[in-house]
Amino acid sequence: MRKSLLLFLLLSTISSAAQNILTEGYWHADLTLNDSTLLPFVFEMKNGFLEIINGEERIKVDEIKYVGDSVFIQMPIYETEIRCKLNENRLDGYFINHTRTTQANLPFFALHGMGWRFSDRPEKTTHDVSGRWHVRWDKESGENKMSVALFEQEGNRVTGTFLTPTGDYRFLEGEIGGSTLHLSAFDASHAYLFDASFQSDGSLQGNYFSGSHWHDTWTAFRDSAAELVDPESMIFLKPGYKTLEFSFADEHRKYISLKDPEYQNKVVVVQLMGTWCSNCLDETKYYVELAKKYSSNKFKIIALDFEKTDDSIRVATNIRRIKERLNINYPILYAGSSSKEDAAKTLPMLSRIAAYPTSIVIDKKGMVRKIYTGFSGPASGPVYEKHVNSFSGFLEKLMAE
Repeated sequence: MRKSLLLFLLLSTISSAAQNILTEGYWHADLTLNDSTLLPFVFEMKNGFLEIINGEERIKVDEIKYVGDSVFIQMPIYETEIRCKLNENRLDGYFINHTRTTQANLPFFALHGMGWRFSDRPEKTTHDVSGRWHVRWDKESGENKMSVALFEQEGNRVTGTFLTPTGDYRFLEGEIGGSTLHLSAFDASHAYLFDASFQSDGSLQGNYFSGSHWHDTWTAFRDSAAELVDPESMIFLKPGYKTLEFSFADEHRKYISLKDPEYQNKVVVVQLMGTWCSNCLDETKYYVELAKKYSSNKFKIIALDFEKTDDSIRVATNIRRIKERLNINYPILYAGSSSKEDAAKTLPMLSRIAAYPTSIVIDKKGMVRKIYTGFSGPASGPVYEKHVNSFSGFLEKLMAE
C-alpha cells in the first residue's frame, strides 16, 4: 500500500511537471501598448525552445525556465525577458525591458494554436502597397523628418521595413484589409507597430508606436526615387583632427588603443554600438563575417560599446553575452553612457554622435577615411546588399594601398 501511494505521488508529480511546459506549435501573442492598442506577433515552440517570427526572420530563444505555474523567458543578448503564468495553453504576464527606467513593463498575453498575426481572415482589398514610399513623420525634425518605406505584398500579406538615417525598423510583417494597413515587429527588444489608411490621393496616413513610450503619426507617398540623407555626411571630424584617439577597457579590464602595435599599419573599423541596439546587432553579424574574411594582418575591428547602465557587472555581462551569442572575434570596449551628448564627450574629435551604430574607417596610416552613420540590415533587402558590397569594396581598396 505504501509503495502504491509513493508510486501514485511520483506519477502525479511527473504528470504535473509534464503539463507545465509550453505546448509545441504556433502561439499568437499580444503586447498591450495602451488601453486600446495591442501589438501582435507570432512565435513557434519546437524542441524545447521558441522562435519569434517576423517575416523572414526567426529569433531563437532558448533560455526558458519553468517554476511551478510560472514561465521565465530570457531574451537572447538583450536585457529583456517575459515573466508570465502558464494556464493550460494560455500565457499571462509582462514583457520587461531592464534598460528602460520608465514604461519598462508591457502586459503580455499569448494563446496556443493561432498562427495568424492580425486576423485569420482579413477583409478583401483592391489596394496594393508594394514598392517604395516617401515617408514624413509629424514629430521628428531635421534629417529624421523623412524616411523611406519598402513594402512587398502578396494577397493580403504585407512585409517590409522603414529606412531611416539611423537604420531600419527590422522585419515588419502584417496585412492589408480593405483600405487599412497593419504592420508589426517584435525583435526581443523593440516593439514596433504601424497602421495606416489609404487616402483619396493615394497616400497613406497612420500611426506609429514604439512600445508604450513613443507615438508618432506619418504620411507616405509613392516615390520610386525616394532616398535618405547621405549616411556619410551626418558626422565629420572637427577641424584640426585627422584620426581618433581613445583608450577603453574590455570586459576583462584590459585597455586597448589604436596606438597598440596590433593596430599599426592596418585598416581598422571602429564601430560605435550598444548591446541594446537592434541595428547594431545586424551590423555586428556582418562585421563578424568581415573579420573572418579578411586577414588579421591587414584588417581589424574594434567595437566601442555605449550602454544604458553604468553598473560594471551588468556591462560586463552584456558584453560577454553578445560576444558568446554571435561568436564575435574582435574586442568590445566599454566606452560609457549611450546618451549621445555624453558619448560625444568621449570622442571629442567627432562633430557629434548622431546614431548607433556608427562606423569609422581608419586607413593604414591611422587617418580617418570614412564615417558611416546608421545601418540598414537584411530586412532592407537590396539596400543592405548594396551597402555591404560597397563597404567591403572600400575596405579592400584601403587594404591594397
